[in-house]
Amino acid sequence: MNVVTAIRPETGHYSMEGEQQLLGALLMNDRLVPAVMRTGGAELFHHPLHAEIYDLIEARANRGDLVSPVTIKADLHGSRDLEEIGGPAYLVRMASNSLPPAFAVDMAKHLAELARKRALATAISQAQTSLLRGDIPATEIAHGLEREILAAEFTTEADRPVSMIAAVREAMAMAIEAYQGTNTDLVRFGIPALDDIIPGLYPGELTLLGGRPAMGKSAVALTMALNAARAGHGVAIASLEMTPAAMAQRALSEASAQYGCAVPYVDMRTGIMSEDQVRGLVENAEAVGNLPITFLSRAHANVEALSMAVRQIARANPKFRLLIVDYAQLLKSSRGRSRYEQVTEISIALKGIAMSLNIPVVALSQLSREVDKREDKRPILSDLRESGQLEQDADSVLFCYRPEYYLAQEEPEPSDQDEYADWLLDMEAARGKLEIGVAKQRMGQTGTARCRCALSTNTVWSE
Repeated sequence: MNVVTAIRPETGHYSMEGEQQLLGALLMNDRLVPAVMRTGGAELFHHPLHAEIYDLIEARANRGDLVSPVTIKADLHGSRDLEEIGGPAYLVRMASNSLPPAFAVDMAKHLAELARKRALATAISQAQTSLLRGDIPATEIAHGLEREILAAEFTTEADRPVSMIAAVREAMAMAIEAYQGTNTDLVRFGIPALDDIIPGLYPGELTLLGGRPAMGKSAVALTMALNAARAGHGVAIASLEMTPAAMAQRALSEASAQYGCAVPYVDMRTGIMSEDQVRGLVENAEAVGNLPITFLSRAHANVEALSMAVRQIARANPKFRLLIVDYAQLLKSSRGRSRYEQVTEISIALKGIAMSLNIPVVALSQLSREVDKREDKRPILSDLRESGQLEQDADSVLFCYRPEYYLAQEEPEPSDQDEYADWLLDMEAARGKLEIGVAKQRMGQTGTARCRCALSTNTVWSE
C-alpha cells in the first residue's frame, strides 16, 4: 500500500508534500511545535501516520526530550504503517526536505485551511447521506450541518471548548516560547521603558491607551505601529481623526528623525524645508512605504464595517498581528440607543475582534474633563469616558501624561521675576518628558514608563 491510497483521496483537500515538509521542519527544529500546536496540532494532518508522528514530536517537545528522526523512529518501533511507506528512511527523507523555520508556520496555516475544507466536505457528505435515507427530519439534518459548518470556521483548538489538559499544554507552550524567546506572535511596543513593565501585546487582548488632548497618545500609538511593522508584523490602523496621508506624513517625519535629518510634519505641510530635508524625505519614503501597514479611513467608523475590513486584512496577510483604533469614542454601533450603550457595544466589539482573530487590539480613548480639574493631572481608571465597559473589557489600560503641557498653562507674569525664574526651571526639567502609566494589567504589574517625546516629529523613546 502506498501513501496516496492510504489517506482517503475522496476529499482531495490535503497536501502530502506540505504535511511531509512541515513534519520535516519539526523534526529539525522542535521550537516550532508551540506555533503549530496553536494552529491545529495533529488535526492539520490528513494522513493518520503523519498525525501520529506529530503527536510523538509534540509529546517529546513538551517533555523537553530530544526530537530527531532517530528518536521518533524508536517511538514508532514496530509501526506497520511506517514500514508500509518505506520504514525509518521515510523520516530521514522528511527531515532532509524540511521547510526553513520562517515558512513552517505559513505551511501550518495552509494545512489548517485544507483541514477546514475537509471538515466541510465531510459535513456536506453526511448531510447528503441523511437526506437520501429519508427518515431523518430536515430540521435535524440542518442543525447537524450548521454545527459542523460552525466548527469548521474555527482555526485553532483554542477557539473550541477546551479541556484543562489542553489549556495546560498551551500555557506550557507559551511559557517555553517566552523562555526561549521564540514567540513570533508577541508584538512588543518597541519602547524599552514600557516593554519592561508590559512584555508585549498578546493575541486576543484589548489594550486601552488613554489621555486628554495633546498628551501624545496618537504619537505613542503610531510609534507602536511603526516598531511592530519594522519587526515584520502586519499592522492595521483605523484612524477616525486623520486621513491616511496625514498619518503617512507623521510616519515620514518619525523616520526622518530616526535617520538624523528631522523634518517636523507641520513643515511638510507648509513646505518650509531645506534641500537636505527634502532629500532625506525622498530617501526614506520607499522604506516607510514598504512597511506592512494598512490604513482604514472614516468609512469604517461603524464597528460592523471595521470588523469586516479587519477580517479581510487578516485573510490577505498571514502576518497580520496588530490593530490600532484611533479612537474608540469615535466609533459607532448600530446597537444601543444611548451613547453609554453604544460605547458599551463598541468595547465588546473591539474585544471580540481581538479574540476571534487572535490578535492584539490597541484602542485609543479620550478621557473626561475631570482630569483637568484636579491638582494632580495624572489620569486614573475612573477618567475613562462614557462607559465602564471599556475598563472591564480591557486587559491593559495605559495613560499618557505630559507635565510640560500643564506647566505651560501656568506661566506666571514675567514681572514676578523669582516666580518666573522658578517656572522656567520647571519647564526646562519637564520639556519633552512623557509618562506612560500602566494603570491596569490583567496578567502583570502596574507602573510608569518614563519616556521622552518630540511630538513635532511623532517620536517617542525611553529616557
